Formats: sequence, C-alpha cells, structure tokens
Amino acid sequence: MKKPLAIAAMLLLAGAATTAQAQSFSYGITAGWHQTKLKLKGSGKDLYSSDNKAGWFVGPKITFSSGLGIGLDAAIEYSERSLNITQDYWTSDYAGGGTTDQVYHDASQTKKYRTFEIPINLRYSIGLGKLASVYVATGPQFGFALQNMKWNKLGSGSNFSRSNMNTTWNVGAGLRLFKHLEAGIGYNFALGKAGKAILPNDYNGQSQDVELEYKTNSFQLQVSYYF
Repeated sequence: MKKPLAIAAMLLLAGAATTAQAQSFSYGITAGWHQTKLKLKGSGKDLYSSDNKAGWFVGPKITFSSGLGIGLDAAIEYSERSLNITQDYWTSDYAGGGTTDQVYHDASQTKKYRTFEIPINLRYSIGLGKLASVYVATGPQFGFALQNMKWNKLGSGSNFSRSNMNTTWNVGAGLRLFKHLEAGIGYNFALGKAGKAILPNDYNGQSQDVELEYKTNSFQLQVSYYF
C-alpha cells in the first residue's frame, strides 16, 4: 500500500516541477495602430455621423504563462485616438425671382483624444514547437482621459462632458516568435459611453438642441518586444 502511495507522490512532485519549469514571465514594450469610429446614440444620432480615423499607442507590457497554456498579459499604454463627427444639413437660400434653393452643407471635425489605457487580458497559448506559439486573448481595458474636449464648431458652450474613466473590452489573437517578438490583431469595443455632447438640431434657426452620446470602438494592430 505504501509503495503505490509513494509512486503517486513522486509523480505529483514531478508534474509540479515540470509545470513550474514551464511557467514563464516576460516584460517588454508594445506599440500599435488603431482605427476608431464613434458609435452614436441619443436623440441626435440621425443628424450626425462618424468616420474611421487612425491613431496609435505605446507602453510597457508584461505577460505570464503557465504550464497549461493559460496566462495573463497587462500593459500601461499612452494612446492617441482621432475622433471624428460630421453633421449633414440643408439650408434654404434665396435664389431670386421669388424662389429658394436648398443648399447642402456638412460641418465636420476631428479631435485628438489622449488617454492612458490599462488592458488586462486572459490568454491561452498553443505551442508550435520551440520557435513559435499562437494565442487568443480577451479582457477588460480601462482608459483615463488626459483632457476635456469640445466640438468647437458644433453647438455652443461646454458641449462635451465625460467621466474620467472609460471601460472597454478586448478580443484578439496573435503569434509569438523566438520568445521575444509578438504580433497581434484585435478589436476593442466600448462597454459604456465615452462622452456626451449637446449639439444644435440644424442650421435653419431652430434653437432646440439634441443630446448625443457616443462610444469609442477600435480595430487594433500591435507589435510587442520582450527583453
């Protein structure tokens, strides 16, 4: 009876030692490109639109991997997004002879949106030999705004307000080579609104404003190097 127990104990210790040896911790730097488009909501959503705009991010990153392929990664990134908003509208201009013409206008603005971002992802990796592995990752991302922003040509007064923190969620996948270089692709979507604007209904003399809420959704490409 003692011999099987001893063998089982030895196997457990050997398995634990193997798992401990397979665990790894890495630190390095990550940088990437993202394309962001505002998702609009509220009473003014039909009066405004948004286009995809490019931005970038950079910062330190760490990863931890267990012997079972399950791990974590986290980073502190400085991020610059370009946020775009456009209002399409018509005005009635006097053309002479008792007639008026409908004239089309669009008022568009793009603003820099600067934040510190903290993504924390759960990841699962599959080894492809000693040289490479592939991974999938998902988890929350917490963004902290560095400035208050206003759409100066749209509406009047303090027409942009937001809380300091914005929570989003990441899903992504990538490839790691030679234990040092990693490339990934992902999508970051909002869990809550990034901001709220009070904007004019139109340019035909109506004074009633509309409320517009928006979320920041971003497509991302990133490269990381681990020391």
